[in-house]
Formats: sequence, C-alpha cells, structure tokens
Amino acid sequence: MKISSLAMVFLTGLICKTFFSMSFSCHLPRFKKSNGQPAQQFLPSNKTRHPLAPPYPFPYKFLMNPQEKCQSRNPFLVLLVASQSHDVMSRLAVRETWGNESNYGDVDVVTVFLVGLPTVASDKVQQLLEKENNIYGDIMQQDFMDTYYNLTLKTLMGIEWVTKYCPTASYVMKTDSDMFINVNYLIHKILLTVSSGRENFFTGNIRNNTGPIRTNDSKWYVPKEVYPDDSYPVYCSGSGYIFSSILAQKIYDVAQVVNILPMEDVFIGMCLEKLNVTITAPIKNIFYGVWKNYDRCLFNKLVTVHDYAREKLKEVWTDFWSKKDSGCPD
Repeated sequence: MKISSLAMVFLTGLICKTFFSMSFSCHLPRFKKSNGQPAQQFLPSNKTRHPLAPPYPFPYKFLMNPQEKCQSRNPFLVLLVASQSHDVMSRLAVRETWGNESNYGDVDVVTVFLVGLPTVASDKVQQLLEKENNIYGDIMQQDFMDTYYNLTLKTLMGIEWVTKYCPTASYVMKTDSDMFINVNYLIHKILLTVSSGRENFFTGNIRNNTGPIRTNDSKWYVPKEVYPDDSYPVYCSGSGYIFSSILAQKIYDVAQVVNILPMEDVFIGMCLEKLNVTITAPIKNIFYGVWKNYDRCLFNKLVTVHDYAREKLKEVWTDFWSKKDSGCPD
C-alpha cells in the first residue's frame, strides 16, 4: 500500500506538536486496555529474579494486535521490525522503503512493528501510537516497558504473534527500524533457493566465540546471576536474522523453559541450542551488522546494513529502488 501524503502530514504534525510541548519526565503509563481495564503498570516483583532478567514466561497482553494482516493470506515473508514506541519517523521511513508491502509483486510480504509501553511522556506517546496504528494497522504492542533490556520480550512477542496469528507464513525476519534491508535479494537469492531443511532453517550474521561482558557499566553487562557460563552459544546478530515459521513455533515453545537473557539475539541462540538446531551459514558478507557507505551495486548483493534510518534511509532507497533494474558489474 502506498503511504498517503495526508497521513504523512497528519502524523508529522502530531509528532511536532507533541514533542515540542511535552515534558520529558519518565513516569509509568495510566492508559487503558481496549477492554476498558487499566493496563499493567508495574512488572511483578520476584525476589529470585535479577533486575536485568525480565519476567518470563509471563502473561503479557496484546494492547495492539494487527492480526488482520495475515487473515485470508499466506505470506511468504513476515518482517518483524523492532521499534521504539516514540520513534514514529523511523517507522514512516521503513513503510516508504523496504517495508512497503507493495514493492514485491507476487511475493506476499507482511511488515509489522514491535513496540512496548512508552517510558517517556507515556500518555501522549501512547495516544500517538494509537492514531498511527489506526492509519496503518501494522503496530504490535504488549504491556511491558519499551526498554533496551526488554528487547527479548519484544522479539518473543513477535514470534508469539507469528505462531498464533500468522502460522501460514513461510519465513520470518526479525530486524530493527534503523536498518537497510534488501528484501528482494533475501527473497530471490536466499529464501527461494532453500531446497531442504526448511523446517529448521535459521540464518543471519553468525556470531561465535563470544561471551558475556561482566563490566557493570557496559550496555551489554550480564552478571553471573543471569548467565553463569563464560561463553555464549552460536547465535545471529539481532540486526537481522531469518527463520522458518515452523521454527518460530519451536522457538516460542522452548523459550518457556529457557532462562531469559536481556541480550535478545543471544537468547534466541540459546533456544536454538536447546532445540539442537544448527544455524545455516549464509553467503559470505551479505549480512552487515555495522554501517557501510552506500554503493548501489554493493548494496544490491547485501541483505542488511546497519545505521540507516529516517531521512538517511529514504535518501539511499530513492537511488537504490529507482535503479534496481540497472546493471552492475559482477
């Protein structure tokens, strides 16, 4: 679906009005669920749980559920895009570029955005989210706080949604809203060539020989109380990994018995290890978890590149998509 100019103007006006007038003090939300009951405001206390390990399993509730996206269709690929609840502009950029479902012709692609409860100006941001979702119908939200350490909950929410509301999909990609994604290359050069082992297919930017960082001022700090081992299992970078929908069901099931970790990509690797699933090695150097200077012919042969969001993403996409049929040297 093409994004209407009216919707763009409407949302941009709301963003400017809200973010120039709000007070950026953190407070817990007071809005209500769609059934009229107060939304969860506080996570449950648990004396045996470390603060960096969010409660899971836990009956988190869908506050926004775009289940209509998969009704009466069998998507070939579902794009689960992790997004910060307040970051409307990044979502708009994704909808205009690689997340635009109308780009891919006869290949049915579904794009949904994963968010939690706003942590800043929560009432106003939640209102914006609801208005945005009324326009696009592609936002998924459960009642956990939208923080970095809850990325695992956000990813599991997306996997749960695929399992329960989009089980007829063939493949799933989890990625982030600050990424350049070459969906065409992913579909035609990778997924359509999978001939065997599809049931347990999982691929991405493979990370091995890594372990937890024990320095408590690090963003990636993981204490021994949360993860006692000195090394992580093999996993794929959270910037973009792809798996079959059949495997999504298995990951969701086993996640209920694996001790949760705030590093979402590592946690998914832990689930794969528990399932005895071997990650499929991708074509060399097609998944970039870091930034790379834009070059159209180079990007034609990549799946992911990090740190392309908002105006930067739209700028490179205009050139990339308009010249997608232009030849490049081998």
